[in-house]
Amino acid sequence: MRNYTNLDENELLEAIASDDLLAFNEFYSRYVDGLFQFVNQRIGDIAESEDIVQEMFVAIWSDRNKIKHIDSISSYLFKTALNKSLNTFRRDKIKEDYIQSFALYLSKHHSYQEDLNPEEDQEQAINLALMKLPSKMRLIFELRYFKGLSNQEIADKLEISIHTVSTQMKRALKTIRKHIHILVFITVLNNL
Repeated sequence: MRNYTNLDENELLEAIASDDLLAFNEFYSRYVDGLFQFVNQRIGDIAESEDIVQEMFVAIWSDRNKIKHIDSISSYLFKTALNKSLNTFRRDKIKEDYIQSFALYLSKHHSYQEDLNPEEDQEQAINLALMKLPSKMRLIFELRYFKGLSNQEIADKLEISIHTVSTQMKRALKTIRKHIHILVFITVLNNL
């Protein structure tokens, strides 16, 4: 049986390119911890870091016939990890922009709704929408918007990952937006 721990980087890449799964296992063992540490130091989310690193290795195995043409696999891996970390930051920024946009939408929307139906209270509309949320999702939403906590503070307080907080916020906003659209439609119908 071949001893993969003694293979240098190029020999290991050649073996992987020829569909050698044991060589890939050795490759994975050599780089997984360092890549995880590198990504986690940049994004600070264990679950997200694990996902990024796993996706990298899946992509490498999928494109294994191209891997032998990489000059420095270590440089390639860490550059890819850095790019994926930056993409995560960009994605989170887009989510944050979406949340801010939705908050602005809510404030404008409720003004419009009050014009159509003065007795409908803004707080009541939000509360009705919040009641549609599962309890944990509602708690996350309330901590974010009513208590002003950041996603990281919510994650720490509830002892969940920041990725879970982001996912739950995205789902809460979608549910609330859907519910408020229904309220506007009903208000318009009532005023016809």
